[in-house]
Amino acid sequence: MSPAVGLTLAVLTVAAFAAPLVAERTGVPGPVLELVLGLALGFVLPTSTTAAGTFIGTLGSLGFLILMFLVGVEFDLRRIWHSSKSAVAVGVGLFSLSLAISEAVLGRGLNASALWVVSGAATSVGITVPILYTQGWLKNRFAQEAILIGTVAEFCYVVLLNVMSVAPSRGLNETILLASARTLAAVGAALALGFAVRRARSATPHHFRRWFRRDDPIEVGLRGTFALLFLLVAISAVVHIALAMGAVLAGIVFRNVIGEPRALIERLTSVANSFFIPLFFLTVGVQTPLHLSLVVLAPLVGAAILVQSVPRLALVGYFAWRKIPLREGLAGSLLLMAPLTMLVTTAEIGERTGRLGPHNAAAMIVTAALSALVFPVLARRLLVRSSSDDVAPT
Repeated sequence: MSPAVGLTLAVLTVAAFAAPLVAERTGVPGPVLELVLGLALGFVLPTSTTAAGTFIGTLGSLGFLILMFLVGVEFDLRRIWHSSKSAVAVGVGLFSLSLAISEAVLGRGLNASALWVVSGAATSVGITVPILYTQGWLKNRFAQEAILIGTVAEFCYVVLLNVMSVAPSRGLNETILLASARTLAAVGAALALGFAVRRARSATPHHFRRWFRRDDPIEVGLRGTFALLFLLVAISAVVHIALAMGAVLAGIVFRNVIGEPRALIERLTSVANSFFIPLFFLTVGVQTPLHLSLVVLAPLVGAAILVQSVPRLALVGYFAWRKIPLREGLAGSLLLMAPLTMLVTTAEIGERTGRLGPHNAAAMIVTAALSALVFPVLARRLLVRSSSDDVAPT
C-alpha cells in the first residue's frame, strides 16, 4: 500500500467515524453527511486514490453492492402481496405520476437525457426507516404505510433503472426486449438458487441452524450470505445487466427464502454500516467534480428536486383519507422526497454505461445530497419523539 493510499484511507475512515456523531447533533442523516464530507474532501484528497479499480475504489464498490443487497432485503414480497392493496396501488401510482411529471418538466421542458427523466421518479426508504426508528415512530400505522408505499415505488424504479442500464445505444423497443430477456434470465437464476437453498435447508436443517446463531465463531451465516450476494452479482455480469440488480435480487432471495433472522441481519448491517457503506458514500463524494457541475447545471438540479418532491405531496391527501393526522402525513411525504440511495445508484450506473457524463453524474449526486439535507430534517421536526418503539429496524 502506497503512502498516498494509506493516508487517503485513514482520512476517509476518520470521516466515517465522525459523520454519525455530527449527524446526532445536527439531525442530518448519517449517509448524507458522509456524502457531503466526501464532496468537501474531494478538494483536498487525490482522486486517483479512490477511482474505480483502485484499492479504495474497489472497497467502495463492495459497499455499493452490499447497500443494494440491503435494499433487496427491504422487499418483503409476501408482505406486499398480503398488505393493504390501496397502499400498493398508491406506490405504483406515485411512481407513474412522478415519471409523467418528470418527462414533462425535465424531458420536454429542459431537454434532459432519458436517465435524468427516470431519476425524477426515484424513491427510496433507505433514509425513511432509520429516521422513523430514531424518532420512535417505526411501528406507527402511518410509518408502516409510508414504508410500504416507498418500497413499492422503489421496486418499480429499480426495474426501470435496470432497463435503462442495458444497451444504451439501441432503440427503445429493442432495449426493453433485451433488458427484459436478460432480467428474466437473472430472475430465473435467482429463483433456481432460492429453490436450491430451500431444498438444502429442508434436507439438512442442522447446518442451516448456524445461519441464525449469534455466537457462531466461524460466522457461517455471514459467509453464506456473502456467497449468495456475489453469486447473483456474477450471474448479472454474465447476462449483462446492472450488477446492482443482481445484488437486489440476492437481497430479495435472502428475505423471501431464508427468512428474516434478526441476529444475522444485525451482524450484516453492522459490518456494512461500520465500514463498507460509509466508504462508498465518501468515495462517491470525493470522485464528484463539483467545480464542473454546480453552476452550469444548477437549473437542472433545482428542477429535479421539484419533480422528485412535488408529486409526493399528493400522499398527504392519501394519509388524510386513511385518518392519519396531517402532521404525520406531511412528515411521511417529506421522508419520501429524499431518494438518496437510488439517485446515487442512478449516477453510478449512468456514468458506467456512458448515459451520463461527469458533469451530469456530479449534478445528480448534488441533487441527492441537497434533497436529503432538506426534507428529512423537516420531517424530523414534525415528528415528536416517541418512546413506544424499542425494536431496531432490519
